[in-house]
Amino acid sequence: MSFYPSRINNCAIGLLLIVKYVIVAELNKKELMQGLIKIASVLAVFVATSAFGVPVGGAKLDVLNQFKSKSEPTAKDALWTSPSMFKVGVLDNGSDRDLYAKYVCGVMADNGVKGVSVQVIDIVQLVRKDKWVKLGESRCK
Repeated sequence: MSFYPSRINNCAIGLLLIVKYVIVAELNKKELMQGLIKIASVLAVFVATSAFGVPVGGAKLDVLNQFKSKSEPTAKDALWTSPSMFKVGVLDNGSDRDLYAKYVCGVMADNGVKGVSVQVIDIVQLVRKDKWVKLGESRCK
């Protein structure tokens, strides 16, 4: 089972970055605020997705880890919101995200995961407005 230890590490790194910005006395207030806003945005993704994530193991954990890794550059974050719903956060660049959801289903099939749904969501909308805006979806058979 995964209880998202990588999220804890990422939050710790984010907090260290905040401390770095605060300690550097030469920064003017505008630079400090811009840096803190960027860090807060990143931390908000981790908090928002952790609150909705469900613990998974086995093949589902393998899929989760793949879409959270650098081997999937399109995916900015991913989580299982239920045992049958996998959500992948991406940047909305106008491309067909139903095709990307089908690709995710292909990865699921390669890992032996069947009978689940994939939703591709706009990660920027989640971070900025706390809205789960669906860009694409597919049902994995």
